[in-house]
Amino acid sequence: TYLLVVQNSDELRATGGFISALGVITLEQGRLANLEFVDSYRLYHEDQSYPPAPPPMNQFMNIPYLLFRDANWSPDFPTTATLLRAIYRQETGVTVDGIVTVDLHALELIVGALAPLPMANAPEALTGANVVDFVKDMWAQPEEGETITEVGLGQWWGQRKNFIPALAEALMAKLRSGRIDYIAVAMAAEQALNERAIQIWLADETAAAQLARLGWDGGLQVRKGADYLSLIDTNMGYNKANAVIERSLAYSVTWPTAPTEPAVATVTITYRHPLTLPNHDCDLTPRYGDDYDDLVERCFFNYVRLYVPNGSRLLSTAGLQEDSVNTTRGEDGTQIFAGYFVLPPGETTHVRVQYQLPATLTPETYQLLIQRQAGSGPLPLQVTVGDGQLRTTLHNNTLLWSVP
Repeated sequence: TYLLVVQNSDELRATGGFISALGVITLEQGRLANLEFVDSYRLYHEDQSYPPAPPPMNQFMNIPYLLFRDANWSPDFPTTATLLRAIYRQETGVTVDGIVTVDLHALELIVGALAPLPMANAPEALTGANVVDFVKDMWAQPEEGETITEVGLGQWWGQRKNFIPALAEALMAKLRSGRIDYIAVAMAAEQALNERAIQIWLADETAAAQLARLGWDGGLQVRKGADYLSLIDTNMGYNKANAVIERSLAYSVTWPTAPTEPAVATVTITYRHPLTLPNHDCDLTPRYGDDYDDLVERCFFNYVRLYVPNGSRLLSTAGLQEDSVNTTRGEDGTQIFAGYFVLPPGETTHVRVQYQLPATLTPETYQLLIQRQAGSGPLPLQVTVGDGQLRTTLHNNTLLWSVP
């Protein structure tokens, strides 16, 4: 038995997005025997005990304990998958053999490779270009054809994710038909894996090690002896603002004049909310709107984490709420600098974090590995290390760079 975890990257979480639903995959002799989808909100029982939520989720979202839908707090997917597996076992008594994540970008890639994809209730055949819009429309107006305001919140809530199993069945039917471009499908799957739109964790240690070597397990890719940087955003606003949020990152390293002093690193992240909504109130109250766009047209409540090399020491921050700034040990021997901010529509903000790097990093052997967060989209980068400079956009999982 395997879990297919559906993540909505418009509400960004550490491993790619809010866990909207999960598919339970049953295989018999290597063949698909059953695929059943469950709304992630259904995995909750009042009589169960759950692990405590990470302090930031408790502080800024008023979430006291960690349910399945919020359990992808760690950006290291093997760590998150282990927790998801434990919670699912507690809820159902079933121990799964593996967990696979998919996000909206993965859906675009796979549907694009299979297009045109016929599907009931779709006004036209689905393609990579229109499938996300179709999903949003079906969420707001389920297959019965009635909106939230027409049927009431309760009835709509129970129907809002009915499109997921229907879409999965349309995909499986197209695959079973044999009328597909197998090379295009394989290339789309490989691109999704390389870009962390799909991540795979397996309980089998040998298979898991092979996935890790390929970089397809969603794990942190810390490299011994190298500088490391990963920007992790967590949308804490109960909304889909990440659908429009624009991000870019500038990173600089200044070498000391004295050989015994550590280098100083400065990270500046620019966040832009491009929508114009005059007199908009930044209300954190969890609520649905009349349609999907209403969830997008809201303030961006963001908890930002920087994963950096172990031994780094925080010097200063700007652009974060002062009482939210903290530093903790991270997964895979990393150090985390973190904090919280709120970005209203129509505004731009800059988050700046300055810290000392470990003394083991020197100009003579310097390498930098930057890892992009799953689900976060392409990340424009500007890197300055001493006299070396790099401008690029990171699409894949990682970038390894040495100063020329």
